[in-house]
Amino acid sequence: MDDPQIIPDPGLPEESFDPGAGHEPVSPTELIAAGAPQHVPQHDPAENAVTPDGVNEEAASRRRSFRHNLYLLLSLALAAFILTAWILVRVDAPFGIFSTGPQEIVRAQLRALDLGELRPAYDMFSARYRGEVSFDTWHELFVTHWRMFHSDVVRSETPAYSGPGVTLEIYLHGADDKDYRARFTLIRTDGRWWIDDVHWTEEPDKRDVSRT
Repeated sequence: MDDPQIIPDPGLPEESFDPGAGHEPVSPTELIAAGAPQHVPQHDPAENAVTPDGVNEEAASRRRSFRHNLYLLLSLALAAFILTAWILVRVDAPFGIFSTGPQEIVRAQLRALDLGELRPAYDMFSARYRGEVSFDTWHELFVTHWRMFHSDVVRSETPAYSGPGVTLEIYLHGADDKDYRARFTLIRTDGRWWIDDVHWTEEPDKRDVSRT
């Protein structure tokens, strides 16, 4: 006996499956809270990384700047040294750069006279000389013969020592375009040297002699 065929009822609609049917829509926030996978943008370390070439270039630039500053400093120091040496040789050569003792006093007085510093120059005389020649008398003598006292040292003779004293002859060229020879006599008292006497003589005829 044949089984009766089951014929679907045309009046009943077929059921369909709707996954969203009967559920409320879910927001993205709720999906995140529920542990839904998220897309996190990845940071590329290469964007801010300094390449080895950049590091080397910056280091080389700093080394060049350091060398430049160092060369500039050395050049300035060398120029200052040369200038100082030139001044010392120009001023002190007739006496010797490392001259000491009576030569220092003579050089100091000649320099003071050239600068017009009369009181310091006068104070380099010994007590005996200052007792015989007052400052006013000596000042008048300087004013009368200022061209002679404004002079450049040409050369200096070797000091001649005699007992406690020493004689030193200096050859000079005055502002009046004349040549002079100054003979200094110095003595050592109270632990230092003093100019005890000095004679200025015009060269070469030696007719104009001034005693100061």
